[in-house]
Amino acid sequence: MSGISIDYTVFEHGAPLKLAEKDKERLNVLFLAKHALSGGAFDKNDGSHALYHTEIRQCLEALDVDMTVSNTYETLFSRIPHNFIFTLFNRGGFRNSEILASCLSEYHSIPYLGAPPSMRGFADDKHLTKILYEKLGIPTPKWQIYRTCDMSVLKPAFEAERYVIKPNNSSASWGINHGTDWKELQPIVRELLHDNHDVIVEEYVPGVDVTVPSIGTGKPWILYPMRNPAADDLNIVTYEQKRGFKNGSSIELFAEYPDFPELVEYTSKTNDYIWPYDYGRFDYRVEPNGKVWALEFNLSCNLGSTRAICQSANLLGYSQQDIVETVLANSLERQRVMFEATCRGEQIRYKM
Repeated sequence: MSGISIDYTVFEHGAPLKLAEKDKERLNVLFLAKHALSGGAFDKNDGSHALYHTEIRQCLEALDVDMTVSNTYETLFSRIPHNFIFTLFNRGGFRNSEILASCLSEYHSIPYLGAPPSMRGFADDKHLTKILYEKLGIPTPKWQIYRTCDMSVLKPAFEAERYVIKPNNSSASWGINHGTDWKELQPIVRELLHDNHDVIVEEYVPGVDVTVPSIGTGKPWILYPMRNPAADDLNIVTYEQKRGFKNGSSIELFAEYPDFPELVEYTSKTNDYIWPYDYGRFDYRVEPNGKVWALEFNLSCNLGSTRAICQSANLLGYSQQDIVETVLANSLERQRVMFEATCRGEQIRYKM
């Protein structure tokens, strides 16, 4: 079995998309996000994520399209009058919450931001994405999956000087932990399992995190690789750092990217299997010896002004506003059949 063949737009050879005027005139957007109504206040649990939602709301308002704002999934529990759902709701407080809005959008046959629920679920399962990397011959650190159906939490089948623990579906490094003694890590894994989180245990690889943003512009547009170092010697970025509760992490251009063609090669190879989507981020670890390891990818990552996608776009001369309009325009074209049907007042249902 093989993937599909895609032409890629890389770095300076790409450009943002603009909404067609005929689409802007017809658009009736539901902006759905956990902190959509927060007014930009820093959240005690989600930190700067709340500010990010306000930024995106302001970008959508600047497009001058009809828009309604909601911060609850319940908005989608009955038929709505909108013809596009711009959803950033992926921290709903329950497992697989990241695909609920897209599933409900499919139920109502209304186009939505992101990727199909099946692929979004696949991308959010770190264990499955590593299996894909193995199939494609892309190096990925050794790992083991622990599912909630088994609380025995046996020692991993591989040996490592240091183990890294993550909830298998977590975002922004929530729940990350690490250590050298498995006996000390075992109760941490078990506690996550008791909280209904599947857990992935991974071999620690020394080096620095590098992420490669990719934006849909009818085809994948791969942006500059960005470096995400941490202040500690292990270079493990925490949730607290990503969400602004603590300092010690930054996002900057990975200036050495020309020496690491694998970053684009591995991203392109993965895209051959997971396209189409509206935007994503592909995370790698670059060892001091130059070896590139693929860690995971995220198909609906953070579009905040301080995060990797917008920071990379800024280096090309493009703003957060440009990126928000681009992903919306790409999403409309990706789901053109459903959008046109919705504008006609039709609800697509399969005949089966």
